[in-house]
Amino acid sequence: MANYRQERGASSSVPGGDRRSHISYGGEPSRNAVARAGQRNKKGLLGLSNLGNTCFMNAALQCLSHTHGMQKYFRFCSHAYAGKAQSSRQKLLMAFAHWFERDWSKSVSANYHSPEDILRCVQQLNPTFQGYSQQDSQEFLRCVLDNIHEELRREVPDDLSSLGIGSRDNEDLDAGSQPAQFTPSSSSSFFAGPAGEAVISTSATQNLMQLCQTPEGTDAGEIRLPPRNSSAKFPSDSGTSTSTSPPEGSKEGDGDSTSSEPSEVTKTHFESIVSELFQGRVVSCVRCLECRKTSRTQEAFFDISVPIPNANETGAAGGESLSPASPSIQRQGSGGLRSSASWSGVFGGLGGKVKSWFYDKGADVSDCLRRYCSPEYLVGRDQYYCERCKRKNDCEKRMVFKDLPEVLCIHIKRFRYDNGWFNGSKNSRVVTFPVTSPLDVGPFLEEPSSQPVEYRLIGLIQHIGSMGGGHYISYCQHKRRPQDWYEFDDMQANLVSAEQVERAEPYVLFYQRVPSKGTRLDRQTFKQDMRRMQAQIQDYLMSSALATPSASSTARPSNDDRESITSLPQMAAQAVAEEIRHHGPALRNLYRSPAQELDMVFVSKHWYVRLTTMSHPGPIDNHEYMCPHKMMGYSSAEIAAEPFIPISRSLFQSLVGKYGGGPEISSLEVCPRCQVFLSAYNTRKQFEYELVTKYDTKDTGDGEAWYLVDALWVNSWKQYVKSEQIHDIREACAPGRITNERLFETEDPSALKPKLRLRLDYIGVNARVWWLFMHAHGGGPAIVREDLDAYSQTSRPEKDLIPEELRAEGNESVMRSTWQFADECKGDLQLYQQKYGGVASFFGLGDQEQLEDPPQEPSRPGLPSSKPSAAVVMENSRVNQQQPEAAAT
Repeated sequence: MANYRQERGASSSVPGGDRRSHISYGGEPSRNAVARAGQRNKKGLLGLSNLGNTCFMNAALQCLSHTHGMQKYFRFCSHAYAGKAQSSRQKLLMAFAHWFERDWSKSVSANYHSPEDILRCVQQLNPTFQGYSQQDSQEFLRCVLDNIHEELRREVPDDLSSLGIGSRDNEDLDAGSQPAQFTPSSSSSFFAGPAGEAVISTSATQNLMQLCQTPEGTDAGEIRLPPRNSSAKFPSDSGTSTSTSPPEGSKEGDGDSTSSEPSEVTKTHFESIVSELFQGRVVSCVRCLECRKTSRTQEAFFDISVPIPNANETGAAGGESLSPASPSIQRQGSGGLRSSASWSGVFGGLGGKVKSWFYDKGADVSDCLRRYCSPEYLVGRDQYYCERCKRKNDCEKRMVFKDLPEVLCIHIKRFRYDNGWFNGSKNSRVVTFPVTSPLDVGPFLEEPSSQPVEYRLIGLIQHIGSMGGGHYISYCQHKRRPQDWYEFDDMQANLVSAEQVERAEPYVLFYQRVPSKGTRLDRQTFKQDMRRMQAQIQDYLMSSALATPSASSTARPSNDDRESITSLPQMAAQAVAEEIRHHGPALRNLYRSPAQELDMVFVSKHWYVRLTTMSHPGPIDNHEYMCPHKMMGYSSAEIAAEPFIPISRSLFQSLVGKYGGGPEISSLEVCPRCQVFLSAYNTRKQFEYELVTKYDTKDTGDGEAWYLVDALWVNSWKQYVKSEQIHDIREACAPGRITNERLFETEDPSALKPKLRLRLDYIGVNARVWWLFMHAHGGGPAIVREDLDAYSQTSRPEKDLIPEELRAEGNESVMRSTWQFADECKGDLQLYQQKYGGVASFFGLGDQEQLEDPPQEPSRPGLPSSKPSAAVVMENSRVNQQQPEAAAT
């Protein structure tokens, strides 16, 4: 069941579409199109067919395809998303994987690709994009990134030290850092230079900011992600993808320092390849002009929407006054800010305004960023409520970047909607941007780095036309040939010059952070070591194959035997190549018990993608793949080998010394205890699915009463029962014990909470389904009512309606479907027999108290007692063949 978030912002009234008859595409491009390139390598040059006003989608997809980290993740880490239940989001992932594979495979034979599967998935996830009306490319981009993030997100700890794993802050890995250093061996090469650490200078801005008092409103032009618990310290670089928003409402008063008690619970957050690439954090600072109190709110974003400054706002004077790190911002009072520009700024702005009457050369993208970070005064109807003054006052608001993402997505606000779509307008003012030179975003950071924070352009989306209609195209830099730029106009892909890209009218800009020389050298050394290790593995398997004794080795070989012996090395080489390509049993056995002479360890493919595509890959994430028993928590050795790449131990130790993380994985041995648990988990789920399918009804069935169940627990149960069989212990999502106690008062556990609502707080099932839930998950207590109203007359539990399949004494399948066996004992039969004395009867031995009759509760007067004719607890969806229905309304 896909619980997705509806997109905000523009709807079908947003500009876009295909009106080409009168449109000039910025000059005649070089028409030596890819179609005329003959047998030339077409990697990354596959056009997209227009399905009817879908140029908005094609332009965004081309920019995502040329975001190196995005397409490489989908092509190298299919184990992270393949083989799951085919929800709308899962289908979207598979559609993207298909598109990236076709665009970047070794042999691209087609001239274009039809993205119909992507469009269908997006239309299911967001009805805004249904039909073939004109849409906004940026809104499509947000919808896609948000849903991919929600589907791929995984829970990771904020602090790796809680797991006993060392970590390095990214402040130590800025652009001035040197490559890692490790001891050379027969299977590794050298990193040049010692490891260095850069010193991050502190900013005066940090002293002017205080912790947040009141959460700020969301700007309509930016993605705002839900807040999460976070640690007190965050890396200054978003390459490690820990840059997600902190909990809102964290406060710090003037002179008051509140220290929280240390918690034993490990704080976690959610990450995905989308957050690792596109997520940054921005700080909103609001200062009350009366009491000088400053409140500070941190929020996460996937893209930033920047305004286009007017002509009088650009230039030297204007740029200085808008700079977030400008020396004109000084301390005043208690945490206050004041501007010292005074009259000089007024006259400077006046000169620029007069100059703009005669000539306007446009604004630079850095001017747009300055305008975004410039102070904004909240007066009149926009006054801000001050918690210290307890009233609305005039305030000053400014934005500053806390963490910058790996890929900075800048949306230029070109469209305005004053009084609806018919009164909208497009701002076509020229916005220049660096193409061949880097963009320095360091001045806009809350804590400016001692080294330049440089980004290079990798793609842009251009809207050609007016507010009423137009056409989207994209320009992308080719990863394999960085000097080449291509214009993607639906199915056409044309080579263009950098000068033509500079003349484009940008709508969305994609900037990739420039890696340091040390990071680039680390990538080169990692690839060399990886190829060397693969060659050693191949030689080892070859020698093992050739060393296998032949049955006829003692006999005198004939002429045919001599020919066979001559071709044996060639046959062995072919067999080894197939073994490595398909992860055959010989290779899996080698991974489980590596030969000592190979000196081999493993790193995840996900971290390899981060190293080769990001400026800072962050700590090695091997801990995410290990089970609680420090082994591989997978159902088979074949599945356990998919997420990993073998490298030399010396290289691994040097990488841990530089980037942190770990631990070392020297064997892909599958954990037998986790295998037992996975088997019990899947067996219990299948047993439960079959019985719910059999006994679920839309009414009380064979009984006379309704059994009320916590709605939150039912939602978790739906997700659990709809999922496919799992092969990774991290995918386990059992709902746990029934949490009906949530429906009762805390002070009086025998009294229901007031105003409980059907479907929102609870649902109703029949007696047989209730006993099945109790058998498989336990918990309770039972809430039995004559009607679906929680406050109707209480009934007695109908124990005679316990399903016959659950009454079978000595039936091992019944025992294996209990919560005691699957959840408490993790499928360990020996442990279960020790605790419960062998094969137990119905409910094992632990939930007999839940069979007792609940206390009689007085019914609420004036309630209808008529029984509804039909009620459904879950949607009429089916898993594989037919999804079980749990009765309720």
